[in-house]
Amino acid sequence: MPSAGPVAPTAAAACRLRPLPLGAVRITGGPWAARQHVNRTVAIPAGRTDSGHVCQWLEALAWEYARQPAPDLLSAQREATAELLATRPPPTADLIHAAIAQVRATGDRDLLAVATDVTDDDPDAARALVELFRETDNRRFLDLAGKLVKHDTAQAAAGAADVATECDDRELLETLAARFAATALTADHAYPMVQWAWRMLLATGDPRYAHATDRLLHNGFAAGPARDTRRILSTMDNYLATADADGVQIQLHAPCVLTARLGDGRITLAVEIARTDVTVRVCETPAREWTLSLRVPPWATRAELTVAGGRPQPTRAGTYADVERAWRPGDELTLRAR
Repeated sequence: MPSAGPVAPTAAAACRLRPLPLGAVRITGGPWAARQHVNRTVAIPAGRTDSGHVCQWLEALAWEYARQPAPDLLSAQREATAELLATRPPPTADLIHAAIAQVRATGDRDLLAVATDVTDDDPDAARALVELFRETDNRRFLDLAGKLVKHDTAQAAAGAADVATECDDRELLETLAARFAATALTADHAYPMVQWAWRMLLATGDPRYAHATDRLLHNGFAAGPARDTRRILSTMDNYLATADADGVQIQLHAPCVLTARLGDGRITLAVEIARTDVTVRVCETPAREWTLSLRVPPWATRAELTVAGGRPQPTRAGTYADVERAWRPGDELTLRAR
């Protein structure tokens, strides 16, 4: 069974969309691929000396290993983890995130043994605690996260969105939606805001949260601290697409290849970008109708959709262009936004 990525709602979670499994999406070109290369070859190696943020570095390292496994990354992770464990670290939120990343990316569980001793009442730990619940199936961690959701930070709000989906708390989700609408998308807090926006997208399926994620990643990329940039880039592939029982949604526009399961069938798509035009080519498809959804950016004053070589049709900005059909290999869906 494919491993879960950074956000892994349980089967019972009340979320409208589901993230794709770890490794299901791979960025193949463009600016994000170039940034990921620099992250892997320069930023992550340099982060080894950032002694004040070892756990955040370990998290980025684990997700980078999952993105593109290499023996040197695994050796660095295990060496640094052993050094950290020798200091008997407390189970902070950052340590929990690193532990979960290691389990899902490499299978190593040494750090997780420390993480499960958590009794933290830090409001920013809510997101980590919910993911710990998802990984261990221990309800204590979800209950502990539920006590922290009223704090007024983006980190706490991201955890609150997770709690809302796992507990099917519609009232909490509505409160979070109102708070999000009133919150400025500031570049200096891009990483926690991305975590909040992405979870709201999964919970609601509302494209405005995908728009916010896109804006934060593009505008806030250079403004945040290096430790956040490393984590964003090592997990960037996970933000490009989602799925539900009806099909696949392309959330962010970047050249990539992605694979998703639909019932007993398999969908493989290749996304190509030419300036502001997006083309999705169907490479593999089940023999049934399903819906391919492509997010139309809100800034477009004119947007047209072409399906399988047909006549271009206008589509509305700020929404999803949804096309349900019996797709065939070689079919293309093209969005032209101006």
